[in-house]
Amino acid sequence: MGDDIKARLKTTIPGYEPGMPAHRMDDVTWMDELELMWGRKWGAQSSIGELRTVIVHRPGGEELGDEFSTDPVYFMNFGKSDAYFDMERKQRQHDEMVAALRSEGIEVIHANFPPTVKSIYTNKGIKSLGAMQACMVDGGAIIGRTAIAGKRGLERLWTEKLVELGCPILYSIQGSGIHEPHGNIVFLDPKHCIQATSVRSNMEGVRQVEPIMRMTGVVEFHVARLPNYLYNMERTGAGYAFHLVNVFSMVDERLAVIYPGGIDYDTIAYLRSKKIQLIEVPEKEATNMACNCMAVRPGVVIMAAGNPTTTAQLRENGVRVVEVQMTETARFGSGPICQINPLVRDHGPSLEG
Repeated sequence: MGDDIKARLKTTIPGYEPGMPAHRMDDVTWMDELELMWGRKWGAQSSIGELRTVIVHRPGGEELGDEFSTDPVYFMNFGKSDAYFDMERKQRQHDEMVAALRSEGIEVIHANFPPTVKSIYTNKGIKSLGAMQACMVDGGAIIGRTAIAGKRGLERLWTEKLVELGCPILYSIQGSGIHEPHGNIVFLDPKHCIQATSVRSNMEGVRQVEPIMRMTGVVEFHVARLPNYLYNMERTGAGYAFHLVNVFSMVDERLAVIYPGGIDYDTIAYLRSKKIQLIEVPEKEATNMACNCMAVRPGVVIMAAGNPTTTAQLRENGVRVVEVQMTETARFGSGPICQINPLVRDHGPSLEG
């Protein structure tokens, strides 16, 4: 029996020699052992590869503290006139989105956060718990550092949840870095990505992420510079450009949706240099989160309903669009990408192919 075990070990452990001292396993990478050690092939280093597993949080039960009611412009809506959701409708729309994911064969994990979670600057009630915090790369998660006072504290919540699921945390933004990477990073393919600076990410945050992503195989970075709101976010689509995904998303191999009024021209030129076809989204639909659409595989996207021009252009280009109602989140700059955090996703097409 011992000989059988030794024979098995020789096929499973690189360099194993019976009765010899153990040596470093230099030829075995983190990714080689990821599923054995951590239970899954954690990672989503693609924006359009086949989506396997996601995590979501169903809204409901949140209690807003005194700070929110005293200064809703600062803590909630960036100057918008209507500060509150219709919670029942928001829950119905969230359930519709989850049903759409499951109908596409995607595993959905519910975060089940407690109903009231404190920001470190408020007595209770972080708004938009559904806003995702983890950027998944090959091998695990990069945890961002949120930009605004009303959401500071989500970092710990998401770290604890991912650790509970068994997902490795590869890095957390430190020091003076500010980065909300789930919203401000878009992969063109597993080796090329765009990071954005905005009111939600600074250059120090972008700088910290780069070496982690280089270790996971990203070879080329482009930094987009996004315009942003000043006193409110209602007047133009650029007011929603606090996250890159609100103005640009990949939907298929070398095909993307973009709102040019919310992104710098150098980034548009960079995308063209990569031979990426750009579908231009009108401003009215940009504010309804037409760009913030979640690809579940190349050429299939989940998208906020009510964007007929963009939807028609996508379908003309062979993209299947699954529309879901998102009226209760889209008006606050939150679309499917904001509500869905991929945990496991295939690499998908390559720009080098």
